[in-house]
Amino acid sequence: MAMEIDGSDQISPRYSINVLQLLKSSQMQHGLRHGDYARYRRYCTARLRRLYKSLKFTHGRGKYTRRAITEATVTEVRFLHMVLYSAERAWSHAMEKRQILNGPNARQRIYLIGRLRKAVKWADLFSRLCSTKGDSRTSLEAEAYASYMHGTLLFEQDRNWDTALKNFISARAVYEELGKYGDLENQVLCHARVEELEPSIRYCRHQIGGSNLQTSELLQIGEMEGPALDLFKAKLEVNLVISMKLCMVLSALIL
Repeated sequence: MAMEIDGSDQISPRYSINVLQLLKSSQMQHGLRHGDYARYRRYCTARLRRLYKSLKFTHGRGKYTRRAITEATVTEVRFLHMVLYSAERAWSHAMEKRQILNGPNARQRIYLIGRLRKAVKWADLFSRLCSTKGDSRTSLEAEAYASYMHGTLLFEQDRNWDTALKNFISARAVYEELGKYGDLENQVLCHARVEELEPSIRYCRHQIGGSNLQTSELLQIGEMEGPALDLFKAKLEVNLVISMKLCMVLSALIL
């Protein structure tokens, strides 16, 4: 990865990661092109194992003790990759549980939420580390990534829709701005990300009461593709089933 040097009194490395490009490439090459979250989770686990080993950041042979990754720990860009892929592994594990036939049961849902909380924790750490160790673009992308994870957790929990909305809008604003710069591939990726976030933003507004989404619009959104849309589509399927059951009950009462 490229590295820039900050011209402060104390020379400090500023690492550069094209977060969206890196993750899109990893996701499409390792399962998510076909919605295979289990395969992507296994890839993240294998990649983390290689990173820990190459950085000699293993936990040793004795009793497991988590080694904290702090600002002082980050002496090269691979430490930031370690944190990022830890968030991705937790997120993909949650999405894997989301794909269980007929939806996760109560116990599985608790586990799913726990994985998303863990993804948020790693994403927040990634954002904090990039704010001091990354260049300006990397810091912005990390902030957008953390905002998306926060929005995703709240979206799955069916609560705090206004906070979820703020997080999704914050992430969208970053990608809209970054989409104005860089090469064509970067612009295309950023614009696609903005489009992926739009349905979740509209759904949050609908839940808050700020918009009136029709069933036909929801179905049209459900036909769109992208990992960022999979949680939305899962939520849509559940709500449509509930709506159909309610209609059947009402019809039976009328008859």
